[in-house]
Amino acid sequence: MNHYFISDIHLYPSGKQHPGREPLKSFLRELAENEPGGLWILGDLFDYWFEYRTVIPAGFSDLLSLLKDLSVKGWKVSFMPGNHDWWCGDRLAAETGMQIIFNTTHCVTIDGRKTIMAHGDGLGTGDRGYRMMKPVLRSTPARLLFSMLHPTLATGFANIFSNTSKRILRKKVDSIPGYLTRWVVSQADNGVELVITGHTHCPSMVNHGNLIHVSLGDWISHFTYLRIGGGEINLNEYQ
Repeated sequence: MNHYFISDIHLYPSGKQHPGREPLKSFLRELAENEPGGLWILGDLFDYWFEYRTVIPAGFSDLLSLLKDLSVKGWKVSFMPGNHDWWCGDRLAAETGMQIIFNTTHCVTIDGRKTIMAHGDGLGTGDRGYRMMKPVLRSTPARLLFSMLHPTLATGFANIFSNTSKRILRKKVDSIPGYLTRWVVSQADNGVELVITGHTHCPSMVNHGNLIHVSLGDWISHFTYLRIGGGEINLNEYQ
């Protein structure tokens, strides 16, 4: 069984151009033509997502349909929300057939390796300001207050504050932060052999003794995905 991993697509809502939208759709169509396997999306699939009871953000219906098609064809599609799309829920799961994993980290055995995966935000000792705000932003009161905004107004606020993708396009990310590397290496004490993270937008695969760390990159400027199967681990650029 082959497993594929992607993260940090940061798809915009309807009406905005995005460099990764069409490549991602093509990638998902190609997966659907293969024998069913596992697709893991490690956060920030959307640059903004908030789930009302009766409304979902516009502009994603084609993507949701492709994910649903994978699920119908027997693929196990799993999604670990990131800092941009944590406010997802049952509607997204129903529209796509995805299993949504809300844990900060998720431990599973993949191709015989004990593996920990995470979006990567707030891990280790870095991102101090964000780690302080994270419990507040993800709290039930914060979600309730935001749900009182009209969806159009809420999307407007999100467009102002959730502009990571635009900044990344103007910024070269060429190394994994030291605090994240230290956290990764510490996982070897728990018998972990493989750590997979997103969030940094920096594609890399590094050996730390008996432990491998894969940082998935993004679908804004790198278009990278990880494939695991048959004893092989390959970080590839989608052409």
